[in-house]
Amino acid sequence: MKIIYPEKQTSTGSSASSENGSFPIANLFNDKPGKLWKAADSVQTATLRIAITATADTVALFKTNATSAICTITLNSAEQTLDNAPATDETGGVVGIPLAGHGYSTGDQILLNGTTNYDGVHTVLASSAAGQIDITATYVAETFAGTETACIIVETTTHTLSSTRTYNRFWQEYTSQGAAHTATIKLTTTATTIQAGVVKAGVAVDFRNPQYGITEYPIDYSTVEELSNGAKYVDSRDIVRGFSFTIDVTRASDFYNLWDIYVYFGKTPMAALMAEDIIDNQWCVFGTIESFSGSHPYPSDSTISLTFEESV
Repeated sequence: MKIIYPEKQTSTGSSASSENGSFPIANLFNDKPGKLWKAADSVQTATLRIAITATADTVALFKTNATSAICTITLNSAEQTLDNAPATDETGGVVGIPLAGHGYSTGDQILLNGTTNYDGVHTVLASSAAGQIDITATYVAETFAGTETACIIVETTTHTLSSTRTYNRFWQEYTSQGAAHTATIKLTTTATTIQAGVVKAGVAVDFRNPQYGITEYPIDYSTVEELSNGAKYVDSRDIVRGFSFTIDVTRASDFYNLWDIYVYFGKTPMAALMAEDIIDNQWCVFGTIESFSGSHPYPSDSTISLTFEESV
């Protein structure tokens, strides 16, 4: 099991390539999955830029209707601004991106951001010159404003969020970064408009996986009113997931680490991975620890019992 603690995401410096004014990007940081960020009406692909402070190694996104998410990590200090000049058609499916003194080498993986036609992950080609990055792309005329950026990639991962069932979240771990960095998340949906609920980033505190036999159960927030004739009036509301399980831990370290996390968050939701190596993220949960207790049968070991409830 892993829990993101401490959290390192920050709304300051974060942005979205598209935004509905009634559903701003600030909503991603308010711990309320139902209070969504949405792109402008009918925009199916948009990019989130999530600012993360130093020493983080994990980012997670919850309650999105995306069918695909490409999450790319870049160091802020390595970001460079493109020149105020046009892209050039180098023919044969090669495009030149103007950036004087870029210092990139053949084969470097870079992220372009803020352009109209060339955003995304690219490989620097051998034909690049000192003042130009050559990439493989379909040429479309574009003159850059001098605000678009390029940056060497720390890591990039593509998440498929829809299969036989829809999983509306992802969890991505990456090499811990000792300085401020950015998670650039490109989201695409087949729905009318792309949206998401909560983003978390920080340090993934690692505990042992639960013992075999995790219990998963529905929690129905619907209300039921019994009418005078015996019939029932049901006001249907969200149904979320609850979990209960036990973990064997080292008392002197993991038990009290989890104790500290429980005390820190209280009833504030947190990002957790109930069990590692679950490839479709169904046990990646944003929620609260509802109960926490430990027994200490041996001087150095403990068994923790937990219940965890998904937040709405």
